[in-house]
Amino acid sequence: MAASIITKKRIAKAFKQLLEEMEFDKISIVDIMELAQIRRQTFYNHFLDKYQLLDWIFENDLKERVADNLDFISGRQLLKELFFYFEEECDFYVKLFDIKGQNDFFSYFINYCRIVIEKIMAEYSQESQFFHQEAFAAFHIDYHAHALAEIVKTYVNHRTVMPNPDYLIIEITGRKI
Repeated sequence: MAASIITKKRIAKAFKQLLEEMEFDKISIVDIMELAQIRRQTFYNHFLDKYQLLDWIFENDLKERVADNLDFISGRQLLKELFFYFEEECDFYVKLFDIKGQNDFFSYFINYCRIVIEKIMAEYSQESQFFHQEAFAAFHIDYHAHALAEIVKTYVNHRTVMPNPDYLIIEITGRKI
């Protein structure tokens, strides 16, 4: 198991290095594996394609920094960790947010944002009659997940200032913290 993680991290590191120099569409599995100095077939032992590699990088990086602590940190702290993560990895994610098509990163990221919004709502929401209505709660979560994803994407692409997590929580929940 440890060898598998080490191999995946080598592949991911090579991919990240290539993405600094090349467009995503131009990077081949051969390029990645040559830089990683691992035989090409090994890639397919771990990933189906480079889109799955992207998913793994995001999940693995975020898991190490944030998701492993999901049950131990507040929604506010989760937002702060998410923003800090994207500040550190900004150059990498500029390229990922540019990917268009069926397996685009932005769609995947929206799903992660839903988890963040659900946690915030569970912790900070007022006892509103609207949140008890399933249709409204689902709409509210989806709306704010898209908004959070756009905020992060705008920050990454344009280096805008990340909003204060407290302001986002007030906006999401309608409650001052």
